[in-house]
Amino acid sequence: MSQASATGFTVSGAWRQQFDWAVIEWNRDNTFEHPLLRNLPDGDLSGIQLSYEETRENCIPLDSNLYHTVDWPYLRVWAESGGAEQIYFVPLKDHATAIVFTLQGTRTVDDYVEVVWLDEHYYYQMTEADSLASAVHALANAINALSSTVTAAYNDTQLTLTYVGASALGANGNLIGAYASVSGAQTESWSPASQYFSGGTSPSKWGVSLNFASLSGFLTSTPGPGDSLVTVPTTFVRKLRWTYAAAFQVGQYQRTEFEVIVSNWSVTGAGLAYQVAGSQSRRVEDDSRDLVYSTGWAASRGNFSGGSIHDTTTNGASVAYTYLAPQNHRLYLGTRKAAGCTQISIAVDNQSIRTESLLIAGEDVLVRIPLGDLTGGIQHTVTVSHSGTSGLHFYFDFFEIAVPTANLPVLAPDAKLTLATDWDTDHSIARPAERTAWLIKALHRALAMRPER
Repeated sequence: MSQASATGFTVSGAWRQQFDWAVIEWNRDNTFEHPLLRNLPDGDLSGIQLSYEETRENCIPLDSNLYHTVDWPYLRVWAESGGAEQIYFVPLKDHATAIVFTLQGTRTVDDYVEVVWLDEHYYYQMTEADSLASAVHALANAINALSSTVTAAYNDTQLTLTYVGASALGANGNLIGAYASVSGAQTESWSPASQYFSGGTSPSKWGVSLNFASLSGFLTSTPGPGDSLVTVPTTFVRKLRWTYAAAFQVGQYQRTEFEVIVSNWSVTGAGLAYQVAGSQSRRVEDDSRDLVYSTGWAASRGNFSGGSIHDTTTNGASVAYTYLAPQNHRLYLGTRKAAGCTQISIAVDNQSIRTESLLIAGEDVLVRIPLGDLTGGIQHTVTVSHSGTSGLHFYFDFFEIAVPTANLPVLAPDAKLTLATDWDTDHSIARPAERTAWLIKALHRALAMRPER
């Protein structure tokens, strides 16, 4: 991903085989950035409206009806409802329209307006009586009267062209084969015996509009006659994925450069702002002496907060922390969700809050689970217990006492310190270069806590 900004980005690279694909992901649980700059997890997208324009080069087109070997026709939504997470498959084509031609500016008598495709050329000359809309109307009438391959529709100054010729299936038409044979004595033959249609195109640019307050999707990526669209719950979304796949080639696959340009990215609605843990926040790591562990725990090192994590597989094993925070705050549990993980029970100030399943089949992710908004100036005790089957894992990484703020910290420069990043990990290679550069620039002073790589 490159050329990232507030209004768009580019995804590019090389397909090396027919089943190559690329994914763009939004993830609620940001595990990549330094804790000072890392947004607090917020999966409520119910007030969001997202719109963007997209062009694809050497990718399967958005309107393709090929059987999808990967989930490129869909926006996949991992969302929770009633304590259980499901994956919803939202058909992007249902939320997309082809970009149309719009006539703009002011009219000048005797000017020509024209459109061209393949070997066809249509034009209209402006008269004194014309407006921009009437010229578009006249141009559409000429196309409809004369063309056998395209139909035209108009709406005020917009002209929409639809191909209805031999390639009416868009780019898919290029994949349709024609075959010829003879029977009987077979003294005749065809040359060639088979060939593919060509010339089919799909719209070069699509406009996509997604209203997360009224999003519908399938509960399977291969819906059958009995499957219908269901409402996607968008108040507890864990991640979203857009998928792009290599355009189909006939014969042996040839390495191909691809590019997806997303432009005019616009997010509107309610609940847009992220928050971070402010200056009065603190994180209590798993090796803190202030924690009280029951028996049955073991510690291990790794790429976790503070460099370590505790793990138990014993039903009833618990970790507790008692603290006093001067300000109102939000309490989080830092843990790990993965295959083989258990259910946990959470209590704050001796009151049961809820249970939470840490099981996610096929994934291994670090998450922050919100435990509630608590009052400052009084003592609180939080206790989290393994309440599932013995042998399944409960990983404890940290407690975070976060004072949410919308203001990112501004750090003073330190000319003696430089920061590095590992370009072979998802902390950099899977993120836009522009964002990684900003992170390095933002963390250019010695920090009280150990800098992450």
